[in-house]
Amino acid sequence: MFQKFNPIEELIKHARIVEEASDYLPELFERYLNNKPIEDIVNKIDKLEDDADDIKRNFRQYLKRGHLYRFERSELLDFIDLQDKIIDLIEDVAKKMTFNKIDFDEEHKKMIYSIVDEIEKMLDHFKKTVKYIKVILESDFSKNTISSEEKDISEMKWFEKDIDNKLFEFGKWLYSQKNNMHPVDFLYVRELVLLLARIADVTQNVCDRIHILINE
Repeated sequence: MFQKFNPIEELIKHARIVEEASDYLPELFERYLNNKPIEDIVNKIDKLEDDADDIKRNFRQYLKRGHLYRFERSELLDFIDLQDKIIDLIEDVAKKMTFNKIDFDEEHKKMIYSIVDEIEKMLDHFKKTVKYIKVILESDFSKNTISSEEKDISEMKWFEKDIDNKLFEFGKWLYSQKNNMHPVDFLYVRELVLLLARIADVTQNVCDRIHILINE
């Protein structure tokens, strides 16, 4: 017997892979900032991104077959595309780290570790938030359940705010070094920081999309 395709279960499976890739971020940055080899982690993240793409590809194929779901097909397709951007950005960070090496003092290493730690917490919360769709579906959209789950979803804005503040402080320091750093190094670090900011933004957007889905 073939198992019935369940789009929500597939979204959760995809989210688990995204979170698994994010789990490598702290070690990736620790190694990079201390001039240790990172190639094995980059390869693992690359493999996870391929796995996520396989799920997304199958997801799109199944939704073309005309099955009926609680949510609009276009909403589900947009959702998995947005969720997939998170792991794409994580892969971009990992691969970009193989291009160049930058030496930071301990103070600014700690600033970067702190930013990465907040992003990791945000992504842990993201996976839990994706599971809320299933919980709410099983409750038949109970108002009490939605109210309870939305409290946790709303916490995401505090993660993003904290990350934005830390990125702002790091950005101020970086631009203060524009006359001291090699231009290539300056642009390289700026791009890495912007990728981290983008991960936080897209993660927040995914959670906002969940809020829209469960309140339609």
